[in-house]
Amino acid sequence: MTRRIVLLTNDIEFENFIKISALTLTKLNYQVDIFKEIGNDIDLVIIDFDNPENLEVLKSIRKISEFQNKKIIGVISNGSETFPIRGLGTSSYEIFFESGCDSIMTKKEFEVAGNNILMY
Repeated sequence: MTRRIVLLTNDIEFENFIKISALTLTKLNYQVDIFKEIGNDIDLVIIDFDNPENLEVLKSIRKISEFQNKKIIGVISNGSETFPIRGLGTSSYEIFFESGCDSIMTKKEFEVAGNNILMY
């Protein structure tokens, strides 16, 4: 079975980590396809909130009927519980969950659990 994952990030290092993890899983007989754009038949969306504009992207994704029940994982670089939103100061992680994110973690936390996340 092929897992189809959309990765929305501008972080080359994080993108490379995901691609290497997907390649590693191929050797374990797991097929993981990584896409950079939203399309049909997607199993998982990984969205990088280091780019504050991705919060609006998340909201628009959740409005698409096919994505109302899809798993969306958000990642951020630092582990603080605040996030700058377009000059509005900071807000807690609640803004991600209210916008439709199922899970939020730091990139370091994701790297620890990455293979399991990509497989399931």
